[in-house]
Amino acid sequence: MKRTILAITALLLACSAAAQAPGTAPVKVTTETQTLNGRKYYVHIVEKGQTVYSISKAYGLKSYDAVTHKDIHFLEPGDTVWLPCRGQQLPGQTTETDKKSAPTDRPATTTTQTPTGQTTPQRPKPAITQATKPRLTDKNHIKIGLIMPLYLDQIDAISTSKFDVEQRGKKSYKQFEFIEFYEGMMLALNQLGSQGTRVDLVVADVSDGKPESVRQAFESHNLASCDFIVTLLMRDAFAEAAVLASQAGVHVINPMSTRSEITHDNPYVVKCMPSLAGRTKAMLSNISKEHPGQHLYIIHSGSKSEKEQLDELKKQLDNRGDIKYTIFNWSQNAKLATTLKTTPSSVVVSIYDQDRSKNRVYVSTLLNKLSSFKKDQPTLYTYNDWTREYSDIDFSQLQHLSYHTFYTDWDMANSTHSDFLTAFREAYKTEPTGQFAALGNDIVRYFVNGLKTSGNDFWVTPTGPAPGMMAPIRLGRNDSASGLENATAILYKMVDLQMTPVTNR
Repeated sequence: MKRTILAITALLLACSAAAQAPGTAPVKVTTETQTLNGRKYYVHIVEKGQTVYSISKAYGLKSYDAVTHKDIHFLEPGDTVWLPCRGQQLPGQTTETDKKSAPTDRPATTTTQTPTGQTTPQRPKPAITQATKPRLTDKNHIKIGLIMPLYLDQIDAISTSKFDVEQRGKKSYKQFEFIEFYEGMMLALNQLGSQGTRVDLVVADVSDGKPESVRQAFESHNLASCDFIVTLLMRDAFAEAAVLASQAGVHVINPMSTRSEITHDNPYVVKCMPSLAGRTKAMLSNISKEHPGQHLYIIHSGSKSEKEQLDELKKQLDNRGDIKYTIFNWSQNAKLATTLKTTPSSVVVSIYDQDRSKNRVYVSTLLNKLSSFKKDQPTLYTYNDWTREYSDIDFSQLQHLSYHTFYTDWDMANSTHSDFLTAFREAYKTEPTGQFAALGNDIVRYFVNGLKTSGNDFWVTPTGPAPGMMAPIRLGRNDSASGLENATAILYKMVDLQMTPVTNR
């Protein structure tokens, strides 16, 4: 507990320092104006380190109000940015000077009619041909932004008494998992630093999960100046971070979401968790390889929470055509054993999902039914890891069913996992409670290694996994307007009561 209180204190100091850290080059507001289409614009000449975001902010405008002659993500020193005058008095402004001649590199614009009949130029929508911008100038000095809920306002509620910790458990406190993510990042950062790579980490606390708090964090911590931003945010807050990141031309990393739609129409979003489509593909490929010709039964309950998985399974199975399948509703569970016996050595994929109490009863009942087969026993696959969700179940039953799942615990047969756990114990004098620490480690190692190896080209052609990662990340892009997504899902099989990665067998 002492370790965690110290970690939270360190994060408070990091947040304070980040708010004061220097960011992009300062923007000197000009008083020079030009008239375009009957309206006045301030004419700003871009200097090194300035972005449309920082320029617009200095003029008291939103970034989408700025007019440029090129993609806003590729501004270079000497480029011109036009910012509409709105009658506000700018800092240090005393006079205005109109220039009658139009600029030689005036933007190609379209015009729209305002309620007063005045025309105003509209910034052309960028045609995104590659999701990168020339921002990284030193491969050995990388700046990372981190936005996550630290729940710093709840620190006083944490009791350090032995009784309270044992009775309530670490996970009663929301801070622990997020602190462990930070600690996993720091382990990786310290090792990279010892190897000569300098990485600055800017931490912003967004505990209330509100989009407006995300906007404030972007401004107060100057996150637009980072080489990439890592977020642990809920849906609405992340959506706001994704918009702000794309406007600033910074890639935003989502370590947790499995929703592929977060990458749609935003090439700056990076999704690290394998998608449902990727996991389904890995599962069906393994079934086809290890159990060719065997019949597949998909067990469900008809709940709304199962619909996405069921739809994805049906879509991929129909497209493949090499696996015969039956969708079995658990309401008919009395007929399950009889049904399975009609197709010996069949495969069962369970996607049953009701409330937690019903799920526990279901898991126990299903395992008893499937394990009753003396010969030609079925093989069981699940998306969720039952060895973690239901740690009190009989693992010998899972072993009997050659259980397959997407394992989420530590693989002690993997030296990278055991070495990380040893390093974590030495650094923090405790065990990580889950996989958040591993995620933090992997995010840092993968993206810092990619930028150090390939520079800005990494965002166009991502490299493979980096040394020291717990789980592999291999990013791909569906099209130039979409973000990057991890296409790798590792399926594990229970062998001798231990979960073993199928791909390494």
